[in-house]
Amino acid sequence: MTMIRRLTKIASEASGAATIEFALLVPIMAVLFCGALEGSQAVICYMKLVDAADTVADLSTQQKTLTSANVDDIYKAGQLVMLPSPGAGLGMILASVTFDPATGNAAVAWQKTRGGATALASATVIALATGLGNKGDSVIITRVNYTYTSLLKYVMKNSISMKADAMQRPRLVASIPYN
Repeated sequence: MTMIRRLTKIASEASGAATIEFALLVPIMAVLFCGALEGSQAVICYMKLVDAADTVADLSTQQKTLTSANVDDIYKAGQLVMLPSPGAGLGMILASVTFDPATGNAAVAWQKTRGGATALASATVIALATGLGNKGDSVIITRVNYTYTSLLKYVMKNSISMKADAMQRPRLVASIPYN
């Protein structure tokens, strides 16, 4: 009988220790799970931002000319790519860089912004275009930015600012004018 009592006592003590260990580990595991969830959502948002930059550049380079209405539509397409993230947080900069036919020097032909984005300095746009064109060519430079804010705000309390660039050459004309 004494052996059975001892085994019962040990079993009851072990279950108490397991309960305490479980109570200590559950919050840590919950934080790790929430962190993994928030981190993966931020990575997905960045991947969508890269897709939005490519989409904006692709749609822009399919035009013979661009107008304000065209740029608005292209911006809306970029916002749609960001779904289900709120597209209203998307900022877009669209610029055309032309290369002089005689010297090959790059110059910014025009630059348009949407979504509260701040225009880039000409030197920055030219630096992005360096090596992408020959004499007489042109290239469309796209920069999109987005501020990711976690829905849970449990692990990532601060927002993450993201940006993505895309560059493509016009398809139908040597240089796309903005009217």
